[in-house]
Amino acid sequence: MSEQEKTYNVNMLKLVREGLTALADAQAEKRSLQNPVSETHFLGNWIITALKEKRFDIILAGDLKIWLQESRTLGPKAAFKQRFEKIERVYTQICELEYKNLTQFVLEDILTELDNEGWLIETESNVTDKFKLSSSGENSLVICAEVYDRAFSDTDGVLESPLSVFIRHGDLAFIDKMFSHGYLVFGSTNRSIVKRHNRYILRPFNHAKKLAILPTLAD
Repeated sequence: MSEQEKTYNVNMLKLVREGLTALADAQAEKRSLQNPVSETHFLGNWIITALKEKRFDIILAGDLKIWLQESRTLGPKAAFKQRFEKIERVYTQICELEYKNLTQFVLEDILTELDNEGWLIETESNVTDKFKLSSSGENSLVICAEVYDRAFSDTDGVLESPLSVFIRHGDLAFIDKMFSHGYLVFGSTNRSIVKRHNRYILRPFNHAKKLAILPTLAD
């Protein structure tokens, strides 16, 4: 795990808090109106300034550039205030649990919860390219058995390396379930090797060099 990965969460929390504080100050001083259009416009300009002045750690440059592009293409629909507030809620909780790492025992409990909720769970097969899970259309989750065993420590069962999880239908429910236990879920740019399933990543200590998928529980 790189040092940048270890600092991303606290840096992201710092960024959104400073952006929201700047907006609140501008509204108090009547430099920005309290409506979605004005708020998004203000934060869009704030993002431009933050990039130009390199106010934040370089690890956040990619996020800022994405938001800058969205401010140009989406306009008011970028909804930066609401997005920053949601990120603040999520990352405040995660940063308070800085030393909490996922264990195999906890994940097995979570999978049992999903099984009890009617999910189809498959963790005992070695997943190869285009692995296909036979199902009746219910929510389903697949983890390669070999990868599952390697990802966790043999001594204390903690997550030591990123773990790929393949989900069908219940994507948001899985993300919310993990967050309710204090864990983030990350998207993956690698193609899924499980047919009709989307690929997600669980990471040690919730550390990554990118923003997690934000749970609907934080709406």
